[in-house]
Amino acid sequence: MGSSSWPTSFWAATAKGVRAAVKADTLSIIAFQVGLFLGMWLYQEVVFSHGLPKTSAAYWMMMQLSMVLGFFTAWPVNAWLVRIGWKEKM
Repeated sequence: MGSSSWPTSFWAATAKGVRAAVKADTLSIIAFQVGLFLGMWLYQEVVFSHGLPKTSAAYWMMMQLSMVLGFFTAWPVNAWLVRIGWKEKM
């Protein structure tokens, strides 16, 4: 077998892709999680201080509303990431 640059170029390209994905998505995911967990904390500890059972429809409805809150907390972060060129417009 002759020497080939395939393994080296493959792993270099893979590492570059992973770095780009981490750079583009980490802050966005953290911002989403902040909104999601804030919403979950609010309804589990403040609104329904006894906590909702995970088997109830109300729990899952509140989870969906918390995900919407997460969407809105991630929006400005995603706009900033697009503006500075770390993320592409969709």
